[in-house]
Amino acid sequence: MKKIFPYMALASLLFLLTAPLAEAAESNIGVMAGIVMHLNHYPSSDEQTQLAAIAGNKKSTAGEKVLANALMHMRHQVNAADAALLHQLQNAAAASSQEKELAGILLGIMHHPSSADKQRLKSLLD
Repeated sequence: MKKIFPYMALASLLFLLTAPLAEAAESNIGVMAGIVMHLNHYPSSDEQTQLAAIAGNKKSTAGEKVLANALMHMRHQVNAADAALLHQLQNAAAASSQEKELAGILLGIMHHPSSADKQRLKSLLD
């Protein structure tokens, strides 16, 4: 029994350290990529709610907020104002490669993602 206790304590400690990582496993980019993967002209009302939460979250990056807003406003394709912001995001040094990739995908969508877009989206899913 005395030999098991250190292992149980270690297992408990590892659980406490990794639990927050599991909770954060679904990233904002992953959520948005999932929405785009199944997009048909525009996001559903449930998806709009998810996007609004991302756009309003203080922990979301500036790029994630631009992407969430562009996707929320999407009706068949991104609008001109959001397209300009997505182009800026693609050229921003501070933007992550995932943000740039999703911006490029959104800029190319007409009604729904192409099969090539879906392949690119798979790399962004968590």
